[in-house]
Amino acid sequence: MGLLRRWRAKHLLLAWVVYWVLLVVVGLLPALSVVIDALDAPKGLGSISANVGSGVASLTVSSSAQVWTGSVSLTTLALWIAGPPLLLWLLWLVTRREPAATAAEAERDFRIS
Repeated sequence: MGLLRRWRAKHLLLAWVVYWVLLVVVGLLPALSVVIDALDAPKGLGSISANVGSGVASLTVSSSAQVWTGSVSLTTLALWIAGPPLLLWLLWLVTRREPAATAAEAERDFRIS
């Protein structure tokens, strides 16, 4: 918790970007070899297609040697994209708050008698 207390907004944004990059890399890692084959295939022998419909996002990659298909519901995708960064933001906000005793002391110090 002490580490988050020292974070500025730029640290939080950087953590989000790192999370999203890792999410894409880990999510698409199984398709990576097929994507490379499809991009290197002669014209007309490789294809990459993405589709969103009926609440599902899907990706199909095919090369001359293999086919990879993956899909995820839009709700699950939205939770993976937004959930952990929102939780990190909430945790960051909680750790930045002043303790109640410090706030009470500050109020007492500024009170005019």
